[in-house]
Amino acid sequence: MLKRFLRGQDGAAAIEFGLVAPILAVVLIGVAIYGGLVLAYNKMSQGVSSGAQYAMTAGGDDTTAIRSVVLAAWDDRPGAAVVTVAKACLCAGLAHSCSTSCDDGDYPLKVTTINASMSYADITGTNHAISTMQKVRTW
Repeated sequence: MLKRFLRGQDGAAAIEFGLVAPILAVVLIGVAIYGGLVLAYNKMSQGVSSGAQYAMTAGGDDTTAIRSVVLAAWDDRPGAAVVTVAKACLCAGLAHSCSTSCDDGDYPLKVTTINASMSYADITGTNHAISTMQKVRTW
C-alpha cells in the first residue's frame, strides 16, 4: 500500500501550480505596475529626442519651435506634462556670453537643453514623477 501511495501522481499538477502561482502573480503585478511607467517614459524620451534632432538640424535658436516639436512628437502626452527648452553658451564648461569670444580666443560652445517631466499614476494609484533631459550642441 505504501508503494502505491509513493508512485501515485494524483494531485501533482495542483501542487506544482500552487508552488508556481504566487511567483507568477508577483511577476504579472510587477509588469502591470511598472510596464506602463516604462512605456510612458519611452514615449516622453522619444519626443525629447525628436526635439533634440530638430535643434541640431534646423532650429537651434528657436526655443519655441523646439518645444513645439517635442510636444507634437510625444505620443499620449498627459495634459500636465512640462517641457522646457533653454539655450546657453559655455567656455571651458562655464556659462559665458554668446556674443563674445572665450578667454582663450575660441568661440563659446552653444548648447540647447531640453527637459521634459510628467507625473504617472500606476494601476494602484501611486504617482511617479518621471523626467528626461537631452543636451545638444547647436550652432
